[in-house]
Amino acid sequence: MNAIAPFKCLLACVTATTMCAMMTACSPSRTPSSDASSTAKRPASTVEVRRGGITPLSSSSTGVQVAPVFSLTTPAKGWFHSTTDQGAYVHAGDVLGTVGDQQVTAPVDGVIETVAQANDMAADYPLFSIRYGGMSASVDATALLATIDPDQPLTGRFQITDAQGPTDCAAVVNDGVATPPSSAEDTAGSATTAHGTESTRTLQCLFPKDVQARPGQNATVVLTATAVEDALILPVTAVAGRLASGQVSRRDGDSFATVNVKLGASDGTSIIILDGLEEGDMVSATAPNLTPGAQS
Repeated sequence: MNAIAPFKCLLACVTATTMCAMMTACSPSRTPSSDASSTAKRPASTVEVRRGGITPLSSSSTGVQVAPVFSLTTPAKGWFHSTTDQGAYVHAGDVLGTVGDQQVTAPVDGVIETVAQANDMAADYPLFSIRYGGMSASVDATALLATIDPDQPLTGRFQITDAQGPTDCAAVVNDGVATPPSSAEDTAGSATTAHGTESTRTLQCLFPKDVQARPGQNATVVLTATAVEDALILPVTAVAGRLASGQVSRRDGDSFATVNVKLGASDGTSIIILDGLEEGDMVSATAPNLTPGAQS
């Protein structure tokens, strides 16, 4: 019995020590410290500035309307000469006149309502107003027009809610009349401009005449410019700003620095970076100053 007693005592001590070690290892007091350390070391989500292609576009939800009379303007400075008379019905592609050595053609079928007199014209001077016998939808294209070549042609597609489509626009033209009336008496009260106000540039998507549409219906219109094949791009979600200039949070070692960037055109998902970043730069996936605690 005396030989067994010390062994029992030793076994009890070993058992107690083991249980104590297990309880310490399972203690919840160490878990928060471990989680906090893991969270502190978790890197911010970043995206890389890369080269790629982009198709500049503008998308709008708008309403169907009877197409208002629109204007055609001079493509460049030069002497204007008309080959079309007021009141004439013209077809798409018909030559209406010339500015220097450039032809001015009708984008769609319609009636010529006014014609400017022959003169040495400045660029963008209104020459003809045309009445199109169909429906259209007006689109705010301010941002798109500000980021592309002014001479670049635009195309468009539209979808009327709960109706046929998507369908190509018959043409994309100015929204409203800018052509001066042909007589001085008609000038009074004519203050409509081709582009709405100075701060807003609106365009019309003219619907093909075989499309069943009525005024008041809702439509979505997408205007598209010529694709840019090689540019520095970022997701729009990483950039604060959309027109001309903006900011991003560029990664600099373990921290981020706010960088001013010059912006180009966008397709709604990506945006062109014209200046301020280089290919391969890493930036925060979240634009600066848009969320609490954002990098700066």
